[in-house]
This record gives sequence, C-alpha cells and structure tokens, in this order.
Amino acid sequence: MSLDLTRAQSLKGTIIEHSRSANLSLYHEAQEAGLSLTDWLEKQDPSPRDADGCINSRLDAFERQLAVQEIKTNGPNAITVEQFFVGGAMILLPEYILREIRHGYQLVQDPTDLIAVSVPEQGPTVRPIYIKTDDAKKSVGKRASGGAAYPKVQLLYRDKEAAIVDRGRQFDFSYRVVKNQKLAEFRVFLWWIGAQLAYDEIDTIYSIVKDGDGTSPAASDVFNGTAGSLSYKDLVHLASSFDVPSQMTHILANRDDIETILNLSQFQDAQAFSAKQLMQTSGRAANLLPMNAKLVAVPGATSTEIMAIDSRFAVREAVSQPLMIEADKVIERKLETAVVSKESVYTVMVDEARSFCDY
Repeated sequence: MSLDLTRAQSLKGTIIEHSRSANLSLYHEAQEAGLSLTDWLEKQDPSPRDADGCINSRLDAFERQLAVQEIKTNGPNAITVEQFFVGGAMILLPEYILREIRHGYQLVQDPTDLIAVSVPEQGPTVRPIYIKTDDAKKSVGKRASGGAAYPKVQLLYRDKEAAIVDRGRQFDFSYRVVKNQKLAEFRVFLWWIGAQLAYDEIDTIYSIVKDGDGTSPAASDVFNGTAGSLSYKDLVHLASSFDVPSQMTHILANRDDIETILNLSQFQDAQAFSAKQLMQTSGRAANLLPMNAKLVAVPGATSTEIMAIDSRFAVREAVSQPLMIEADKVIERKLETAVVSKESVYTVMVDEARSFCDY
C-alpha cells in the first residue's frame, strides 16, 4: 500500500511557521484537549485504521511529518540533534524526545503489564474502588420456594482517598555535548530515561500491593516454610494461595530473590517449563506450575519479601496527567533542566488478587 502524504504536506507549512518563531501553541492546544502532539496531528492527518481501531499504516501522523520534513532519525543518514534544532521542524523535537522516552518505558519491563486497568482522573486525590469478595465466595444460591438469596458481589469505595503522585525525571544534557550526536545515538539515552521511569513505577506497584495503598490493607503473609530458606514447595504454596478466579500471573521480587527462584533444582530441567505452555494455551488449572508467572525484577523490593499478583484484577491506575515533557524548556534551554513526568496513583482493586511470601 502506497503511503499517502497529501495531508502531511499540507501541515508541513504550519510546522515550519511555528518552528521559525519557536511557537509552541500547538502543544498548549493539544494539552488543553488532553492530547499529545501526536494525537493532535492524528486529528489533522488521520491514519488509516483496521476494524479494531488500530493504526494500519507504516507511519503514524507524527512520523509522516518527519518524513515530509526529511528528518532521518536512524541509519547512516540520521540527522544530528543540532540539525533538528535549526531545521524547519524544530517544534517536533519535544514530541520526538517524549516518544522515544515512552519507547524506553516499555522496552525492558512495561509497568502496564502489571495493572488491570488505567483510567483518567482529575486530581489531586481519587476515591479508590474495590471489589468486596466475602459474600461472592459463597456457593450459588438456588431458587426454590424459600430458597437462599444469591451471593452478593459488591463494588465499593474505600474509606479514604488516595493522593495523585507526580513522578518524573529531570535530564540536564549539555547542549555542547549532545548537539553533534546523531538521533540514532541520542535516542538510546532517551530509552534509558524511559526505562528508569518504568522501574520507578514498578517499585511503587510492588509497595502498594505489599503494604497497601493507604486505603487498602497490606497483603497477608502466606509463607509457612523454613525461615530463611525458599524452596520449591514454598512457591507451590504461594501459587495455590490464590482463590479462584484469581491466579498468580506475576512474581515481583528483587534480583537476588529471583536468582534464588531460578536456581531451585526443579527449574534446572527444561521439561519443567512445558506445563507453563500448556496452561497458557489451554487455561486448565491442572497444568498450573508455580512458575506459571512472569518474573519481574523490582529494584526497591525488600530482600526475602516476594509479592505475587494476578495482573488482571489486582491493581488500578488513575492518571490525571499522562507522561508529558516540558516542551518549552526543551526549545528555550536546548534540553537543559527539562522534566518529563506523569501524575497518577496506583490502588488495589481486589485484595485477594495478591499474595505475599516473606521467607
């Protein structure tokens, strides 16, 4: 399919005009509408989409702008940071930086793999909701003359509110150092920043599922083995501590504890992992192994304290501001002291969709 750049070409003049005057009004317009610059460009130059609404094009609207501006971001012909600054598409640079940081955010361990849902909220606080499962665990009531009532599944508010948290990173790149870097090289540093942001959030998710989010209770310790030693049977017990319909999908721990798990003799044989594949394809609990879960290294995890969650039910994210960058500082200060940040809070949706092992 040939790439249609007609609308992108019509937008090119607007981008050049705003770049020459360092006018960032397009960012402000997008932010007021709750959009990124990429989203704003998509409204002006919509990408073809498939039946599921996903972009069905080699390039999205932002990438098409790079194409018509002849900005090469990788390969031997990649431009330098300075060429981006002095070129006709200078105002695209903050969005380019943010997109590469977002790429890095998902590159190593994507925090969104650990949450059930992410919803927009207006801060500064949110009232967390949760599912009360006490009555829901009862057997189904049968209708008859004078039969028992149906079990209740309740969706309730927590007793307290949770505060939206501003998390971010400030980068202080000397323009003298970065100006001659090819974009293909510069983006590696942006990926690193994104990965750091991701692990900041993974640390937070670990903390709230272990200790509670300030409105929910801490996770109960299910360890019943020999203190100071982690065995295969302890992982079996951790996995079986989940009540249906929840099951262990992720294990969160520091690197030493993950190394301990992987060095258990039961996992030295590659045949031990075949049941995991069967479980994933069939969904049958008979194929469940305690390692039917993704291992997640958590930099801030406490030694010997292992958290297990069902990512489909455990954690809710409320976002008042998605990952954003200080576009004006990128342009005015040439990358020095600019901040990329996100405002959100994680809360526990289903208390029983997590389990804790402190050996």
